[in-house]
Amino acid sequence: MADVRVLKILLGDVMVGHLTSFQDGKNLFAFDESYISLGPSRPTLSLSFNTPGDEDATERKLREVYSNRMKLPPFFSNLLPEGVLREYMVKSLKVHNDHEFDILMALGESLPGSIRALPADVLPQAALNYKPGTTPAASDETPIKFSLGGSQLKFSMLERGGKFALDNGNEEWIVKPPHPNHPNVPANEYTMMRLAAAAGIQTPEVKLVKLADIDLTGLSGISIPQWETWAYAVKRYDRTVEGRVHVEDFAQVFNVYADREYNATNYDTIGRLIFDIFPNRFEQLAEFIRRLVVNILIGNGDAHLKNWSVIYRDKIAPQLSPTYDLVSTIQYMQNDGLALNLGGEKRFESINESHFERIAKKMEAPTKFVLDAVKETVATAQKEWPEIIREVGFPENMRDRLLSYWSGLSDLLRIRQ
Repeated sequence: MADVRVLKILLGDVMVGHLTSFQDGKNLFAFDESYISLGPSRPTLSLSFNTPGDEDATERKLREVYSNRMKLPPFFSNLLPEGVLREYMVKSLKVHNDHEFDILMALGESLPGSIRALPADVLPQAALNYKPGTTPAASDETPIKFSLGGSQLKFSMLERGGKFALDNGNEEWIVKPPHPNHPNVPANEYTMMRLAAAAGIQTPEVKLVKLADIDLTGLSGISIPQWETWAYAVKRYDRTVEGRVHVEDFAQVFNVYADREYNATNYDTIGRLIFDIFPNRFEQLAEFIRRLVVNILIGNGDAHLKNWSVIYRDKIAPQLSPTYDLVSTIQYMQNDGLALNLGGEKRFESINESHFERIAKKMEAPTKFVLDAVKETVATAQKEWPEIIREVGFPENMRDRLLSYWSGLSDLLRIRQ
């Protein structure tokens, strides 16, 4: 079948399944029998394919064949970059924006987490059973060296001696240059991550780096704004000295495409999932509540599904990954609100104790535990944040905007000056 292309999907060195693309644009994903036969000890690919605690239900999901036309199934589609990087890649590959198999094939060794997608020379049974049409789907195999989700321009890079360069497979940092439309985004994100860490949230290492220390050799056609001095860098937590660590974002968990990252669900449902199936459920719930509170306190309206992730440090059990992509969006959008509903509300200034009581009820979690986590996070922020904001060189106009914003929050969440 010369008009068929197949990728074998691996988690580290474990064979998971095959992704097959036909000339008519149809894409099929099927799990490999060797992966299914591992039983509950198999490494987790995605919670969307698992029913934790119910192996029979999980096995039924693993025996399904997942198919889509042009685009990949949502789990794989969400591995691919968006925005400027997506535009760059489809131009380099000379394919349509929706020909996602071609993009995944080009990125096979450089995907997030521990996933690899490598060419296979054996047709899986799902491909043998398929009756293809005749509509051709364009392809090309131009190599690309990075894949990161999100629409903001960012690069996966290696750092040596304070200099950052592109590297294939050994990336340690995600580097974000200045935004083409909004001022001081690197300083904004760096400061918000410092505040999150001070509030007790798990965060990776972050720093500001000089634009002059970033080498984009090999990326013709991509330019970065030069009117600011600094870029923002965050240490990758899916790359360690022991090897790659598997991760997935919550768009993958809920099996939705990236264009539904703002409307597929709400924070109540995310919290319920965490409290229902994550080990150390109270510890993870407290972390989840702290993050909700911090997103409100910094005025971050961009904490959508792709900006929450799960990490599998033991390859099987889910935990919240370290937080990332924290930005004070109220600096750029005056009337911004939460990305998802929290207890039926999105407006920052309207969220009060009743909304956290509602989310506790939805999660079937103790209300006192949830409210105590909220109050403790606010108290820590009240104590630690003002000094950090002065210390890190947060632009004065942004600091004034944040201070003014705090005065408009409910009594439960207000940081007093």
